[in-house]
Amino acid sequence: MGGQQAGCIGLLSLLAIDCDIISTVAYDNNVKMLSEELKIPTFSSIHEKQYLDSVKEADLLFSVHGRQIVPKDILDMPLLGCVNVHPCLYKYKGTNPIQRMLDDNNSKASIGIHYMVKDIDAGKLIIEEFVDTTGRTVLEVYNELYPYYAKTIIRAIKIIKSSI
Repeated sequence: MGGQQAGCIGLLSLLAIDCDIISTVAYDNNVKMLSEELKIPTFSSIHEKQYLDSVKEADLLFSVHGRQIVPKDILDMPLLGCVNVHPCLYKYKGTNPIQRMLDDNNSKASIGIHYMVKDIDAGKLIIEEFVDTTGRTVLEVYNELYPYYAKTIIRAIKIIKSSI
């Protein structure tokens, strides 16, 4: 599941470490275009029957800037669970974390990856990488964070694999 540039980075990072992506939910045209180019079945919602069928066969559901709250019945489907990539997880759970960080005059950003549970952004932390940012706008901060998305996703997958 993914959207925007972060979703594309997530998709490419997972492919770079030989993860087999069996389907995607694309929340924007960037992820949709990339998924289709890579011949990955692409859906617009987690509630589509064919997508749900693929989740039942998956080891892991991976969300990078997902736009839908994943209900418990879907969270229980993948063998290894579901994970979410979230900026500034340490302090700004929920929506608009970068804007809230900037509103607090805070420059300590992060990319956190955690297991998804029924409560939003409350699951067990897998990894969180911290970055001191200089950006003054949401876009500038995201541009600083994008390389850390890839690095953190790759590290998270290694941690998950080592725990099996």
